[in-house]
Amino acid sequence: MSTADIAAWQVFFSVVAQVGATLAGLLFVGLTISLQHVLAARGYLTRAFASLFLQFEILLIGIFGLIPNQPSFALGIELIIGGVAVFGAIFLFSRNFPEDENSTVLSSRLPRTARPFMTATGTLLPAISGVCLIVGWRGSLYLLIPAIVACIYRAIGYAWVFAVEIPRRAEEKRK
Repeated sequence: MSTADIAAWQVFFSVVAQVGATLAGLLFVGLTISLQHVLAARGYLTRAFASLFLQFEILLIGIFGLIPNQPSFALGIELIIGGVAVFGAIFLFSRNFPEDENSTVLSSRLPRTARPFMTATGTLLPAISGVCLIVGWRGSLYLLIPAIVACIYRAIGYAWVFAVEIPRRAEEKRK
């Protein structure tokens, strides 16, 4: 893939960077609203960390893609390192803060199964895209699209959980 081919993705990368930064801010607002509940449940800490780092991942993707005249090899290396690093950080954090009995919102089997899948999609597909970019596959940047969708889906979902659902359930318990 040539520098011109990457340049054709400039608007996409710009929007991705803006979305990543915006959703990270939205997550911080939701976390601020529910901070006392989030701190009381290790599973919520992991979900918050993962959601924020997935937004960091798409912000990185956007920034990396916007570097002017960058060779595809360099973008590929950046995508690999960024994706693997974010995946590793989320994995290590979740090992230290596993789900517990206090993290009840979205704690059924399906969400617990979907979370690791969304994390892997959001972090490892960019790394795979980077490998494909290095070996010259012209469609490699298209692998970023499902990764970004997974990251955005998780961020919007947890912004709702932290800003609305956790406080709503806490209020119901008080009544």
